Amino acid sequence: MVSQGVFKLRRDNANRTSFHTVWGDQIVVERTADVEEQFQYNVNTKTLTTTTVGNGAASQENSMMKISTGTTTTGSVAVESVSVIRYRPGFEAYALFTAIWDNGGVADSIQHIGPFTTNDGYFVGYTGTEFVVGMKFDGTIVTQDQTKWSGDKYFESHFDPTKLNIFRISYGWLGAAPITFEYSGDDGLWHIMHQMVHANTLAKPTTSNPQLPICIRATKTDGATDIVMHTASWGGGINGTDSGAGDRYFTKAAAATVSTEAVILNLQSVETFQSKTNRVVSKLVKASMSSDGTKNVKIKIYAGLVISGASWTDIDATNSTIQFDTSGTVTPDDDNLIMEYDLAKVDSIVDAVGDISANLPPNTTMTITGTSASNNDVSFTVRWRELF
Repeated sequence: MVSQGVFKLRRDNANRTSFHTVWGDQIVVERTADVEEQFQYNVNTKTLTTTTVGNGAASQENSMMKISTGTTTTGSVAVESVSVIRYRPGFEAYALFTAIWDNGGVADSIQHIGPFTTNDGYFVGYTGTEFVVGMKFDGTIVTQDQTKWSGDKYFESHFDPTKLNIFRISYGWLGAAPITFEYSGDDGLWHIMHQMVHANTLAKPTTSNPQLPICIRATKTDGATDIVMHTASWGGGINGTDSGAGDRYFTKAAAATVSTEAVILNLQSVETFQSKTNRVVSKLVKASMSSDGTKNVKIKIYAGLVISGASWTDIDATNSTIQFDTSGTVTPDDDNLIMEYDLAKVDSIVDAVGDISANLPPNTTMTITGTSASNNDVSFTVRWRELF
């Protein structure tokens, strides 16, 4: 009989056991980042969405993002990453971030940060004057204050809300995997604040959609305090290398006769898919185009142009978040230009457009146009993958 002493558990610096194969090899993975934000230069308006009420505002200060509610009674501000942490079954997702709560806890307010939206996700921060960890499912919020945390007491004795602190929230989802809230102390180690353990306790998942942005939010319902938070950097993704097994691939072709710049194809990623808020990012992977006529042709790909008179059709209403249109019109604007291609009178190009980061986040559009000095026949075919 083998002595049980042979089977010693290997633990990390947060006292967590590591995974090993049946042969005893330790499983080691790389992080795959989906969200990366830093604020030493500015608050990036292309990768972040800011929502304010009253005098709420977001700005850059001391190499950090500063959010403030203003002094109005119902002031609020939320800044959310456009990109989301893409959940993959069987992988652990993580969000790393720093935060300062300049006012500490304030009655009749919330001050949260983490991978969450208005309705879903996980967070740390103040609810009123209590520092809590929490989760959301379709707008229902469950919080746990410090008196009931399951971790060690390091946070309680070392945390200063007015100083920049480092946090990590990790979750495996699968519907009921644990959610771990951690704090990096001044001893250089990670300390578990609390773990929400749900296996064999829930009749529904911990959150209704595990594809989550990173968000910072301050909201108040009373008082004249200007509630201020700061954050220096965010990172989010999965622990492991994604094989793309969950991707869904689709293709659309369109053709037109062009002279002055005109639409060949419009694409849009819908705001709602299968009755849920769409958080699926689509990425172009390949484009082919051809011209046939008497003059050269220029083809351009734009993001986010205003499209008028469109008639949208689902690519696949059951399985795809993308719709297409060929009748809508646009006003071209090179500020929105992603890429352009020059074709000879009779020519063709195949391009791996994945190299130019031609992405369609939820509730955004992409437009492909053609221009020629004479009426030229052009065709354009695009293939993309949807990151479910």
